[in-house]
Amino acid sequence: MDTTDAAPTVGVAACLLLLGVLAAPYALLSSPGTGLDVYYSSGPLGVGGVGFLAVLLVVVFLSGRQRRRAPDTIAGVALVGAVAAFLFASLWAVSVDPDNVYSFSAQWMAYHRWLVVGAGALPAAAAAVYTRAVL
Repeated sequence: MDTTDAAPTVGVAACLLLLGVLAAPYALLSSPGTGLDVYYSSGPLGVGGVGFLAVLLVVVFLSGRQRRRAPDTIAGVALVGAVAAFLFASLWAVSVDPDNVYSFSAQWMAYHRWLVVGAGALPAAAAAVYTRAVL
């Protein structure tokens, strides 16, 4: 198995997983109300940047997989973008007001922000492996 082919594929899957985790409360909560808007906009940046970077990284990883640009350039862009997404997710997770988290009827919402951080670490790991394989 060639790591330069496998790592971008794993990166795409990790970004799609991150987007799924981000969207889960909208799909799974029966009556999210306004608490979900407050939840997602917590902190200095909110979590919108994480979703934007995840979509952008899908394109970057696919570009690396299909060798559309120089591999070292794609690896660098992927690494910087994925680490930024992880840092944005971490900043958002520690900025969420606990009262807002526990206002939801679903108990799993108490762990959702940490799932976002964990899912945000996966594209960063894939980008690091891809960068190591390319350089």
